[in-house]
Amino acid sequence: MPHKRAKASIRTARKKQLGADAPVTSNEIDDTPKGFARLLRFKDHKIKKQQELKDKANQTNKDAQAPPKLTIQPGEKMKDFTLRVEKEYKKDFINAVKASKPISDRKKKNRESRKEKKTAKKRKVEEIYGGRDFDDLEDKVQFGEVASAPPTFSKLPKARGRGKEVLENKIKEAKETKSTTDATDGYVSEEDENMKELKASHKRKLQNMSASARKALGDERERAIELYRAKKAQKLVNMETQS
Repeated sequence: MPHKRAKASIRTARKKQLGADAPVTSNEIDDTPKGFARLLRFKDHKIKKQQELKDKANQTNKDAQAPPKLTIQPGEKMKDFTLRVEKEYKKDFINAVKASKPISDRKKKNRESRKEKKTAKKRKVEEIYGGRDFDDLEDKVQFGEVASAPPTFSKLPKARGRGKEVLENKIKEAKETKSTTDATDGYVSEEDENMKELKASHKRKLQNMSASARKALGDERERAIELYRAKKAQKLVNMETQS
């Protein structure tokens, strides 16, 4: 019956007749998907491309570093060609002369002294700041801290040159005038002190006033002066008429 399985002896005979499966050869048809095969080839292609770019860059650098070969041009005079060669190799000639020239003892001492000064300066900075950087000197501000007023500088910058002489002369004159006033004035009464304080307070008030208020105060002052002058003139006229 066709649907029944053959006996083991028959199956063994058939296997021997067909033979074992042969190994896969290159002649076999590759059933790998094209997309997957492209991914497998991409790595080799990338490595090859990188190597080509690297070789091209190396060749370009070699061409750039190679000194240009100077040759005399057709119709060029020997004098012009010599000047062109000297101009082209002028830097190399100067470097060669400097390299062959011995260094004097004075230059050696100067170099050593500069190195010593540099190391001493670094050592001094390390002693003062302890090798700290700007990040170590950062201010630690608390949350919500607000500056109530700008900083006040109690010291003036150091004067130099011509400004130093002018400043010294001003200080000297101020000291002399102060000594003369102290010697001549002597006793200062309480009324004088009160008057000085009153003037200072008026000056402060005037400085703190707005421009419009200052203008109104000036107008009022002028009006008071005019009234006083008119009253005085009227008084003089009355005195003349009575006499």
